[in-house]
Amino acid sequence: MRLSKTLGAIGVGLGVLAWSFSAAADPLPTSAEHVETPGRSVGSDDTADAIVVNPANLAFLPAAELRYTYVYCPPDTEKVGCGHALEVGTPLFFGLATGLRVDLVQPPWGGPPGDGIGFPYRGNDYVWLTWALAGKLGDRAAFGASIDHSYSPNGYVNGLTGLTAALTWRPNTHFGFAAVAHDFNRPSSGIPFAPPGSPCTEVNGACLPVLDGKYDLAMAFRPTGRRDVDVDFELRYWQGLDQWTPRGTLAFDVPSVGRIFTSVEVANLANDHFRGTMGTAGVELHWGGLSAGGGALFGDGLGASGDAAGYGTLAIAGYTQPGIPLPSRAVWIRLEETPGTRGHVALLRKLWKLADESDVSAVTLVLRAEPASSFAHAEELADAIRLLRAHHKKVLCSLEDAQSRSLYVCANADRTVVSPAGGVRYAGLKSQYIYLKGLLDKIGVKAEFVRVGPHKTAPEQFTNEHAGPVAAQDHEEMLRQIESVFVRNLAIYRHMDEGRIREETRRGPFVAEEAKAAGFVDGFAFDDELEHATQELVGRKLWYQKYSDETRAPSTFASRGKLAILYLDGDIVDGRSQHIPLLDMKLVGSYSMEDQIKHLREDPTVRAVVLRIESPGGSSLASDVMWRELTLLAKAKPLVVSMGSVAASGGYYVASASRDIWAEPLTVTGSIGVFYGKADVSGLLDKIGVTVDTYKTAPRADAESFFRGFTPEERQELEHKVDQFYDTFLTRIEEGRGMRKADVDAVGRGRVWTGQQALERHLVDHLGGLRDAMADARARAYLPDDAPVLEYPPESTSLLDLALKLAGAGGNDKAMLTVESLPPAVRGIAKAVAPLMVFRGDQPLSRLEWVDLPE
Repeated sequence: MRLSKTLGAIGVGLGVLAWSFSAAADPLPTSAEHVETPGRSVGSDDTADAIVVNPANLAFLPAAELRYTYVYCPPDTEKVGCGHALEVGTPLFFGLATGLRVDLVQPPWGGPPGDGIGFPYRGNDYVWLTWALAGKLGDRAAFGASIDHSYSPNGYVNGLTGLTAALTWRPNTHFGFAAVAHDFNRPSSGIPFAPPGSPCTEVNGACLPVLDGKYDLAMAFRPTGRRDVDVDFELRYWQGLDQWTPRGTLAFDVPSVGRIFTSVEVANLANDHFRGTMGTAGVELHWGGLSAGGGALFGDGLGASGDAAGYGTLAIAGYTQPGIPLPSRAVWIRLEETPGTRGHVALLRKLWKLADESDVSAVTLVLRAEPASSFAHAEELADAIRLLRAHHKKVLCSLEDAQSRSLYVCANADRTVVSPAGGVRYAGLKSQYIYLKGLLDKIGVKAEFVRVGPHKTAPEQFTNEHAGPVAAQDHEEMLRQIESVFVRNLAIYRHMDEGRIREETRRGPFVAEEAKAAGFVDGFAFDDELEHATQELVGRKLWYQKYSDETRAPSTFASRGKLAILYLDGDIVDGRSQHIPLLDMKLVGSYSMEDQIKHLREDPTVRAVVLRIESPGGSSLASDVMWRELTLLAKAKPLVVSMGSVAASGGYYVASASRDIWAEPLTVTGSIGVFYGKADVSGLLDKIGVTVDTYKTAPRADAESFFRGFTPEERQELEHKVDQFYDTFLTRIEEGRGMRKADVDAVGRGRVWTGQQALERHLVDHLGGLRDAMADARARAYLPDDAPVLEYPPESTSLLDLALKLAGAGGNDKAMLTVESLPPAVRGIAKAVAPLMVFRGDQPLSRLEWVDLPE
């Protein structure tokens, strides 16, 4: 209430000031100006009008904009600035933006030529063509410049070229500062229209160029820290007149309407006789990316009579501003392939954003592939659907050939339909592990490993033909945990009894009719029937459209605290990060992560970091390097860990740097342990007739060689070293998590846990997904809900990706050249063998065994 009264008082005050000097006044200084931009401010205007107001602000334009403005002046107006203006501005790349504007200026008609007040080109319109270029200097500053050229049948204003330069600095959300040098080259035609012999125009005794130099200093103030209220104070210096002209502007958003603008400008403020004032007042209505508005220019600064001028403006933009609510609509999102790590997060962020869209009444998920690569990811999508429903959005799931993860996700929707010829390929959950000893024996390769305990089962893939007793029990227990959560989720959200779900499961897989009879879907629909099905779910007709990411006008100045998401996605290796496209294998390098973590620690604009872990582990040394950098980061700012599908072994090692860990109930984590070993290829060499001579200065010089096995003494020594590496692992968790080493050991020795089990054993702190972890980080850093989110490290493009892009291939075409294009059995073997190709045989490993996540 107080704020509204304050705004009203400011508005009234500006209006009164605009009329208070009408007794005796001169027009404001005139020049061969552009068409007026009523109400726009030098300090904070980020529309296409920035081309002529302050070209530096063009760098903050959120998306392309096309704008038309018409300013009408009464016949006796003496100030230049009437006519038509058409402009377009757009962001480019690397923080650059550009704009082009055409002004058809209709000069003032008041007063005869050469009267010392007006300009002697009345009756001759002229055109300005202006090009502007701007660039960001980080998040807080921008520079800009423009060049304009005039065209007219009147030689006095024809062929003028003006140069403008500008700088804007926004140190925080409340203040912005700007300096603009308009037409600092002060071009003139040189045609004498003043007393004979004079090369310029004489106004009030001053000899002016046609285009005088004007220099603006501005301060923008946002009392709330947001765009809902803008108060700007400006000073303009006219070089030829040696005169300062103050100007004040006020702009504020009106809910469900648009934006109101008002301003007042005063010339000769200290001189009662020559003082002149011009005020503006107007409103702009916003409807999506459309804007339309108008208003008045008034005051004695326009001329002797002080008659008001009018203006109108119309804009089409690629961004939206607060204004008139859009009609209710439904949006659909189609998935044709299972999202990867970042694609999954992008999908989550789309759904979270839709939950806040007041005009969205329904969301249709058209799933033509499994929507998640794991049940942990599926739970995050299920949470996003529940969020949509909590915000009163109806959610429809459309399936075609669904599997278990689709069922898990869509159980949370209001309604699930399946293609009449489709079905649900679900008959229970499974997990499969590949063992390679038989293959290695056939080719004469012997795998030799030393591990910390029987639960550290990764080496068994190379030393056994089947899982050992401990491994088999662990695998069965893990699958039971996952099945329990899966069935409970379906029971709660499909409103079914758990016993019935298990009973129906035994009858699977299901064709469409059977899936409905089993209670797993609600009905049938082809693609062309989804619009009707969505409207039927909502209960009324509404606009149905494909989801497109909507760009909004920034609610604050850019200089805000940010939340960073740091991805640890892939096998952990020493050195630099890499991607092996043919194996579709991501390698997270210790050096690359070390640099990235240090950058986030030292960046003052990053207030909190969420570490998103999707890793089965890898090199113990690389994990330790990352752990160290993360502990330093956690001392400088909030560090919250979000575990995705897998955060195990070395992945858990790295996570233990934080005492604030979030995991989904079905995240695979733990596996605290170390193993060490190599492949002895001497048998293979014998088969192919290859011999190796070794010369050494000490007995163990070739202990890590692939060309022989370990001796009993070496194996005993390796067991001792593995215990040392394991002790270091336990120490890191003790330091990072604040747990006793004995307690860590009790749940360690390679044992794998679900997130739910890990919570019970104090290995994680909360159950929840990325949304919960981000909310936690924002709360710890006192960041608002709409704080900017940045993702690190930047996505890199491999040579294969680049070649495919240049060849016009992508998406599914890329998969044809990777391991995913192989038959399932061969693909499984290729992925299982891949770690042997990546990790050296002389390094201790903290890695989970390879397994297709349960499905």
